[in-house]
Amino acid sequence: MKPVFDPIRRSLLKAGVSMGVAGIVSAPWIGRLFAADAPVSFQLSWIKSIQYGGFFAGIENGSFKKFGIEPTFVSGGPNVDPVANVASGQSVLGDRPIGPLIIAREKGIPIKVIGTVFQTSPYSIISLAAKPIRSIKELRGKTIACATSGRPMMLYLIKEAGLEPSSVNIVPSSPDPSALVSGQVDAYAGYSTNQGVMLQSRGVEIFNLLVHDLGLPETTGTIYGREDFLAKNRELVVQFLRAAIESWRWALDHPEETAKFMVDKYGNPGLNYAQQLTEIKVSKPFMEAGPATQKGLLALDLALYAKIIDLYRNVDIVKTGMKVQDLCDSSYVEAALAAKS
Repeated sequence: MKPVFDPIRRSLLKAGVSMGVAGIVSAPWIGRLFAADAPVSFQLSWIKSIQYGGFFAGIENGSFKKFGIEPTFVSGGPNVDPVANVASGQSVLGDRPIGPLIIAREKGIPIKVIGTVFQTSPYSIISLAAKPIRSIKELRGKTIACATSGRPMMLYLIKEAGLEPSSVNIVPSSPDPSALVSGQVDAYAGYSTNQGVMLQSRGVEIFNLLVHDLGLPETTGTIYGREDFLAKNRELVVQFLRAAIESWRWALDHPEETAKFMVDKYGNPGLNYAQQLTEIKVSKPFMEAGPATQKGLLALDLALYAKIIDLYRNVDIVKTGMKVQDLCDSSYVEAALAAKS
């Protein structure tokens, strides 16, 4: 396994400091001794688009520089294993839906959740408005496209609805939900803020059955890092979160500007401005929900994560004695929220 990338060490080397001297300089003093911002590599779960607009707003408006951070946001995608990249030290922080992070922790990968962008997940069962799927029971005899990572939870919903798993045809999904329009599938498990908006921007009328409303708690945009990196670089992580909180607040308050610079400057080629603008606007309620209403953006609800762990245990994904404290450490984001800008 590759060693965890230490941004403090690299900053020192860039500044020409010998490792003998670097060894006696503790992380909290770096910002005071050197003008260079500390680099932080962040592995995105998906391609660069408006769902990460708040992070790129922090580059555009100088929030990260203000807090002494030089971030690099590494694109994800269908052929990228984000958790593996963080676990191996290629990046020091990343984001993922909570499900894969629970599975990684269950397998012994030493990661910790430290914040979340989407307090409630916009994950939904999307169907055509002309043929809406209004309940899980209505999936009987139907075909639903679902990503491999979402299959266990889909089976859980099917069983909870009293259906035999064999009564629903679950097929692999692709990032583009066009199979729903062509009639190849009756439903598509995806994000109302992403694939849902994608379909609506094409003039397709849809119906969203949010899994959160079905009693399936989940978070996405869940920020995590390796335990050893977090412990050794506490002040750096807190500063990153301070910048991220500030920049996400700005992005949600300035959706038009955020959509524009994502399309023109930071996002993957071919992004549509109207679609990006719609996505950040409909994402806002999901980000400002839960603990964010009282504590602020990126806050963690430990009781919610304990509930999610229990749910994963009920479907035999979690078989260990994992507790919420094993998965999450809210002290980083609490320190970031408590600090004054």
